[in-house]
Amino acid sequence: MSKSSIIAIVCLVILYVHSAIIEPNNIQVTHFAIKDRELQGLRVAFLSDFHLKQRDYKKLNKIANLTAKQKPDVILLGGDYFKEKKIKNTMSPYLFATSMHKANVPVYGVLGESDWLVGGETIKKEFTNNGIIMLDNSKQPFFHQTRHIDIIGLADKTTRGVKIAEAFKITKNSKKDTPRGKQPLRIVLSHNPDVYYDIMDDVNLILSGHTHGGQFIIPFSPPMFVPSKFGAEFASGLISKTKNKMIISKGLGTSKVPFRFNCKPEILIIDFTAN
Repeated sequence: MSKSSIIAIVCLVILYVHSAIIEPNNIQVTHFAIKDRELQGLRVAFLSDFHLKQRDYKKLNKIANLTAKQKPDVILLGGDYFKEKKIKNTMSPYLFATSMHKANVPVYGVLGESDWLVGGETIKKEFTNNGIIMLDNSKQPFFHQTRHIDIIGLADKTTRGVKIAEAFKITKNSKKDTPRGKQPLRIVLSHNPDVYYDIMDDVNLILSGHTHGGQFIIPFSPPMFVPSKFGAEFASGLISKTKNKMIISKGLGTSKVPFRFNCKPEILIIDFTAN
């Protein structure tokens, strides 16, 4: 075997170890500061696209501990929690739900397409029974200091029907807690970011996942494999193409292929500031 062949094999082994073992478990905490006087002082943790295997207890515990360490006021979940194809083979939804309470703050979530393929109703029921407020074209209030904030969760765009008008419907409580002449404070959860241009109402922030940031990115090149009709533009990060801002998470797991390269899994921490 030639020297160049040996070097090529060694490089491939290193690439495999890095992208299959090291990077998928090298979870980073990504911070965003959003200027919004109405939500000033609020800290949100956003976690999405876990794709946990049945025995990924160590990874789940790491995610929960890292999140709790950031001291968020609320945890929001963006869907796609488990990797297996059948609910009987997944990690215990009970174990997942209880782990999300390590920060001792309210937890809200939506389901993604993988959840519905595995067993969405079962996952939703187990999460609800164990303290996660699940949203499906619906909203629930969150109270931070003296502020009433509507957490709006849209159904998964791929497998369900997104009903924005239904989810945004003004309730008596929302009217009561909103000063006259002002829009209610609203944070929107949508597993799939492609709903962005469909949201016409003013909201404070949209949070989404689904894309995994492209998952495998060649250095100095845009992400090539982004499951969005908007392509690399919607791979990850802050989107502000309309009056509304959206942040897309790179997610915490892997899908399709079990690799990450140049695209670390992330926990998003969003701080709302006055300046």
